[in-house]
Amino acid sequence: MKKLSDYLLNDKIQRLLYGIGLALWIIIWFGELKSMTENNSYVFYWWSVLTPIPLLIGQIIFNSKIIWTFLMIYVILYSLGIIWNIIMIDVIIDMERDFSPIPFWTFEKVYKWLIMIFILFTVNGIIWKIKPVRAK
Repeated sequence: MKKLSDYLLNDKIQRLLYGIGLALWIIIWFGELKSMTENNSYVFYWWSVLTPIPLLIGQIIFNSKIIWTFLMIYVILYSLGIIWNIIMIDVIIDMERDFSPIPFWTFEKVYKWLIMIFILFTVNGIIWKIKPVRAK
């Protein structure tokens, strides 16, 4: 019986996963498109949304280690940015606010943080596992 990591080494499976990732990325960000065009700081959002699209398309077509490296760097930087935003927005800013009887360490916030971090680590792990290998 093959392990999951053995299946992930298959070139066609890797291309399929990159295609699924591309479709999910477009679906997730399609709803935000209108608000990004209305926002004054939309250049950063356009950059962060449009950068992985050519990388994923390149991986679907070529499945090369160079493109995978750029994609992995992008995913790591994106994940670190998300974690930084969680820390800055939810923790530090809440600590600096004036007295409020509502605690900022609510179960819902911690639960959302844990889910987000779990998703980030899962995506990073999957992309790490589908690193292209040279044909023997």
